[in-house]
Amino acid sequence: MINLMYLVLLALLAMNVSKEILNSFAILNNGLVETNRNFTVKNEITYNQFEQAYLNDPVKVKEWIDKAKGVKTRSQKMFDYIESIKVDLIREVEKKDSITIEGRSGQDSVIRIVTDVLHMEAKDDNATPTHYFFGSADKAQPGNKVFEFKEEIRKYKEDLLTYIPVKDRANIKLGLEINDVYSQGEGMNITWESNNFYHNPAVAVVALLTKMQNDVKNAESDIVNALYRRIDLMTYKFDTLSARVVANSNYVLLGDEYRAEVFLAAFSSTSNPTVTLGEVDSVTNTIKGPKDTSSVKVSRGVGVYTISPSAEGTVKWGGLIGMKDPADPTKLNYYSFTSEYKAARPAIVVSPDKMNVFYIGLDNPVSISVPGVAAEDIQPSMSGGSISGSRGKYVVKVNSGKECMVNVSAKMKNGTKSMGPGVKFRIKTVPSPVPTVYGKRGTDVIKGGELQFVTGVVPVLDNFEFELKFPVVSFDVSMNVNGLEVTESTVGPSMSDKQKALIKRAKKGNKVYIEKVKVKKPGGQIVDIGSVNLKVI
Repeated sequence: MINLMYLVLLALLAMNVSKEILNSFAILNNGLVETNRNFTVKNEITYNQFEQAYLNDPVKVKEWIDKAKGVKTRSQKMFDYIESIKVDLIREVEKKDSITIEGRSGQDSVIRIVTDVLHMEAKDDNATPTHYFFGSADKAQPGNKVFEFKEEIRKYKEDLLTYIPVKDRANIKLGLEINDVYSQGEGMNITWESNNFYHNPAVAVVALLTKMQNDVKNAESDIVNALYRRIDLMTYKFDTLSARVVANSNYVLLGDEYRAEVFLAAFSSTSNPTVTLGEVDSVTNTIKGPKDTSSVKVSRGVGVYTISPSAEGTVKWGGLIGMKDPADPTKLNYYSFTSEYKAARPAIVVSPDKMNVFYIGLDNPVSISVPGVAAEDIQPSMSGGSISGSRGKYVVKVNSGKECMVNVSAKMKNGTKSMGPGVKFRIKTVPSPVPTVYGKRGTDVIKGGELQFVTGVVPVLDNFEFELKFPVVSFDVSMNVNGLEVTESTVGPSMSDKQKALIKRAKKGNKVYIEKVKVKKPGGQIVDIGSVNLKVI
């Protein structure tokens, strides 16, 4: 309606209808000023709703209230910018900011013209506004006010759209159009700036600027309301509350404690989710491998999973629950879940961390658990060795023998009880490593130039579960020199000076023997681990 009134007044003005039409522009402007005040109050109500929503749920609302505050600040800046243009233009036209009106009581009143443009004396001045906006040009170009103004409007609209999601932007109409328009009088398209500011009366230009402020308030309102809708748009709607009990364990031994969470669950009786069982890829949040869409029966918003276990053990299961996106019902949002159940009778669970064997001289790690028993209540013991540790993680040490037994008891409310027969483990010695020299082992070849890099012996134990070091006790280096067998011995892993001097004398075709390599194994046993025979090429 306001836009239509403005266009009618412009048309009448083009017909040279005089003072009454000019005053109508002033009245229109004053009405727009009041409308802008009302818009401000209306927008403040929305901002107050944001504040209340934030108090109720800061995490959910924070993103949107921060954006709303940004819109408010940016819109106020644009509104004030246009207001400054109005003030400057009126000062240029009227050569003053205010007028003094004589009151009936004899007291004069000072009125700022920008607050009531009915008091403008040069309402019909069309030269000053044209010069103010265009300068000496007849179009918008860098350096004149209308170019700056047009750029400010464009930038303001771009900035406002950044506050809302991309998919929502097509539904937002911000107004403040700056495109060319078709002129019936000219019979052609004319620029936005010429249509609005070129040779138009001052009061009409002021009214137009106030209308643009109205457009700013309207754009601000549209954006902040769109942001406020996002709060509820992302909220699932439920119509049913139901009491639920979730136990921390589905398996309880006699004498132990049962604990469960009791709460109200919310769901929709009119919109069933989808439930798909299977292994969930935590990265893509999709089912990888086989999918089961039939085992969970869903009715009135609740899914029921029923199964009869046929064997002992812990069964883990899970999958995805699909719910319609409240913002886009054609899309499903998926939420992963996992659970487990145990089918078992009281029994010991002892799992070696390496393999079902204990090695002499090593710290053998062992995990021990009993279904339904807290880790701190487990009390392991053993025959044929010693066990230490706590809370399910233990270390076993053995010194001799072929077998040992691990037994487990548990503290219950009525005392300590055995958790069943013990678990038998084999006892073995640690395998011997093999010697390596310059990365070579057994019988191998070596280039003459590489002999200078041979500095000692490194024992290596391949394919063993433990990372061990075997200190080298001693080794010999032997070589045939001029028909005589020469041997040099040393203590430790590094070659002695005599051994280094000996192998430096090796020539092509000579054989160098690193032999009688002795190492200390875990437990202190010293063993001969063989030799390395190298032929010089």
